[in-house]
Amino acid sequence: MQKPNILLITTDQQRHDALGINGNKVLRTPNLDSWASSGTNFTRAYTTCPSCIAARRSILTGLHPSNPLHGLRGYRDGLEFNPPWTLPALMRDAGYQTQLIGKLHQYPQRKRFGFDNIILSEQMDIRADSKFFGVNDYGEFLQRNGHKFLPNSVGIGPNGRVARPWPHDEDLHHSSWLTEEAVQFVTRKRDPSMPWFLHLSYWAPHPPLVPPQVYWDRYVNQPGMRSTIGQWASTREHAAGLAPDSSTGPFSEAEMRESMAGYYGLINHIDDRLLYLREMLFQRGSPRESAPTWIIFTSDHGEMLGDHHLFRKSLPYEGSAHVPFLIHGVNVDRPACRSSDGLVSLEDLLPTICELGGAEIPDGVDGRSLVPVLRGSTPMVREDLFGEHDGGFGNHFVVAGRFKYLWFTRTNEEQLFDLAADPHECNDLSGQADLLKPMRAKLAEHLKGRADVRLDPGALKPLGNAVPTVFWKS
Repeated sequence: MQKPNILLITTDQQRHDALGINGNKVLRTPNLDSWASSGTNFTRAYTTCPSCIAARRSILTGLHPSNPLHGLRGYRDGLEFNPPWTLPALMRDAGYQTQLIGKLHQYPQRKRFGFDNIILSEQMDIRADSKFFGVNDYGEFLQRNGHKFLPNSVGIGPNGRVARPWPHDEDLHHSSWLTEEAVQFVTRKRDPSMPWFLHLSYWAPHPPLVPPQVYWDRYVNQPGMRSTIGQWASTREHAAGLAPDSSTGPFSEAEMRESMAGYYGLINHIDDRLLYLREMLFQRGSPRESAPTWIIFTSDHGEMLGDHHLFRKSLPYEGSAHVPFLIHGVNVDRPACRSSDGLVSLEDLLPTICELGGAEIPDGVDGRSLVPVLRGSTPMVREDLFGEHDGGFGNHFVVAGRFKYLWFTRTNEEQLFDLAADPHECNDLSGQADLLKPMRAKLAEHLKGRADVRLDPGALKPLGNAVPTVFWKS
């Protein structure tokens, strides 16, 4: 039996509801929506550590951040990662040509982690003097073709909420370049004697929020683009002087509408470029037309995008931790399950891709293969899902059934949300002891045996819709 090609597409900082099929009434993502509707759309997928490096370690290894072999529960630059196995190495050993195009975000740069080849660009802005980000093949592409500009010269930072249109040719945009490199790989630069595993890893919609002009124009004046503000969020007025990359507001409605325009424009641009990639991959009359192929799409984490006056990632809220996740097959048996509400995490990518490609799944992975879900043989992936992120807003969270429980370690504050009745987390139910108690017990079970964190029941502070002091001191 011919082994299938496998295309893993990841965006950076794309929240679950930033797809039309996941309920967004403004954003246009017709191609990804169609892939999801004809494949399997996993509607309850989470990143267990909502920031770049840790999440990508989970993608590489199938390990949860709490696993000592993973070793990272937050954001840390400059830590070399030496896992016992990686997804690309397992696929390589199973007879696949393995290729990365785009963001890897591990240290040191150019370490291949089992990829036969990498075209590396951690970000669209050029940081030539950085020991963490100095290698950037996108910058070399621009220079090689006589383009002297720096993408960061537009004056918008890589973590800020300021947005504006990309001032250069659309074909020079980072997302356009990455897609073209992928097209060149699947059509020309591959070994025809073996199947391939390609990880196409976009930087967008991570800031800087600079979509090509046509996509900026499409969204900048769209009605209905407003952040969600919960009952528990700060009631202070927006004030001038807030840093452009501040992770806490309040923000003005006008600047958040522009942030959304930039964010949505970047995603719409990727969606259009993915249609180009798909058409070239299965071009009529080419030997690729009938090749069995699995396409998997997800993101490393989300973006708060002004919800509850918060911005960026690392937080346990839906905007930051809930991600899109779909599996679409071409020239393979269509999945029996079209939509799954089972709890899924990024750790599940490794065992799923390995099973689809006939590669060995190592003992000790924390993820679970989703192939049985695709076949319709089981709707359940796990009973609950545990996540965490250290740092100034250090937090732990548990999703179980219809509820999500949050604990902020620095302040001992707790929140509880009924995601079925309140999917945007506007009403904090942590004041209801009968609901809070079983979720506390689930967190305690996940933390059992951990020496690095101590859950003291006597110190816990259920907020019950009070403003969290972890973000806004009273």
